[in-house]
Amino acid sequence: MHSEALHELIGARLRAADPRMREAAARRAASVAWGPDQERYLAAALAAAVGREHDPAALAAQIDALPAVEPALDDTALVRLAGRSADSPALAALLVRAARLQISGPAEPSGDATRVVVRCLRGAPHTGLGLRTPGGEWVVLERIEFYGRAVDRLDPGCTARVLLSGPGARELAEWDRLDADPRAREYAPWLRAADARLRSRAAEDIADWPDSWAPEVGRYLCGVLAWAAVRETDHGVLESHLHALLALSRFLAEPAFALLRTMDRAALPRVLRSCLDDLLEADRPGTGR
Repeated sequence: MHSEALHELIGARLRAADPRMREAAARRAASVAWGPDQERYLAAALAAAVGREHDPAALAAQIDALPAVEPALDDTALVRLAGRSADSPALAALLVRAARLQISGPAEPSGDATRVVVRCLRGAPHTGLGLRTPGGEWVVLERIEFYGRAVDRLDPGCTARVLLSGPGARELAEWDRLDADPRAREYAPWLRAADARLRSRAAEDIADWPDSWAPEVGRYLCGVLAWAAVRETDHGVLESHLHALLALSRFLAEPAFALLRTMDRAALPRVLRSCLDDLLEADRPGTGR
């Protein structure tokens, strides 16, 4: 079935009365690398399903499927998911990756750190978390004080006084936003951009830090890279996509392989055929994948 029809079928089955059908639908959602429109649709459908699910097996499958559409989860979906995070380490980790704070008052120097009031816009930031400033610097969330009491994490919609360390903390201004590792959310649309230079840069940036990705994020990025590769007409950009996939090869899973197997190998220049062959070799029995 074409993916444009498949995502709607999955969405309908996520609302089925039979919990085994809901479980199977979630597992199917996790088995495909989706285009942007289908990704947004399924992100909303999966978040809604997680929010209302009562069957443990179906809930586990739905949570496991969320990383396949993670960058498409909007703020409304993330708030819905926050209510279930205590039940699942995987969901809690997703909410940490999505964390966003907004500065709500003037920054006050405090020794080597900076104290400031923030509002949690989405996700669930915790103490010790690194956050990127608007200027591209990184700060560390050293302490969270909620109504005068130290807490380990902050929930969406809550305001707290926090202590931030790092060189970027002194440059913060009111209304600035801090994001926890926003790279995957940025790279997905860049890989789909009209500008070939932006598509190539996104692939190169992904490949620059192959050891920095959580496994579920690495699998998602491989899916998006494969989705971009099969649609790429610029051979120079395609080379960047394939090299990035090789750099992240330990994260390659069936959704990415399914796309790569559809590529017309004979139409590629020799160097790109070699890259594609190396990638597909990892999908063959006995290669240790």
